[in-house]
Amino acid sequence: MMIRQIIFDLDGTLVDSLETFIKIGNEMAEKYGYESLNAEKIKELLALPMKKRIESLKIPIYKLPKMGIEALGTYNSYAAQDKPIKGVKEMLECLHEKGYRLSIISSNSLNNIHTFLKVNELDLFDNIQSSKGLFGKHITIGKLISKLRVKKDQVIYIGDEQRDVEACKKIGIRVISVLWGFDSLELIKKAKPDFIVSEPNEIVEIIMNIK
Repeated sequence: MMIRQIIFDLDGTLVDSLETFIKIGNEMAEKYGYESLNAEKIKELLALPMKKRIESLKIPIYKLPKMGIEALGTYNSYAAQDKPIKGVKEMLECLHEKGYRLSIISSNSLNNIHTFLKVNELDLFDNIQSSKGLFGKHITIGKLISKLRVKKDQVIYIGDEQRDVEACKKIGIRVISVLWGFDSLELIKKAKPDFIVSEPNEIVEIIMNIK
């Protein structure tokens, strides 16, 4: 069965926001007395699964929800500045023109997502959902699929993290992992997505060839 619905992650997949989140993270580290991040530390962290990253940063789990809300609030002042990954705008426009329905599920806030899309003239999405927490994305994906009334084999998800692949496997939909995002190639391979791409235009080719 052909793909009808394409669900995208935002940060690291569509948006080049890693440097912004590092900047925000260092501002919060200084505020709360945690270790700041340098290039070497970032490389080390991106090779670790999310739970191991949190352990490495030595941030208590119970503080994460409050700090996450604060970080997204701070990001609001940067949302209009961050740009799409090179080739992403053309890829999205191509998929939209071919009649695919496009959605976003992101742990970023709805306000930040809408700001980014508006500034970058990417008003191509039928549904935009904010996923609460770092590990509950499968629940949000499942709810969106139910809302859209599409079969699971008509849906594909595109993300840049190991946890994106894990979320898709939990609910039984196909997933494309991109290599220009937050997680390392090693982490992505361990997660075993259905497809791995290194350029946005590869996404169009893969989706059009799924029968």
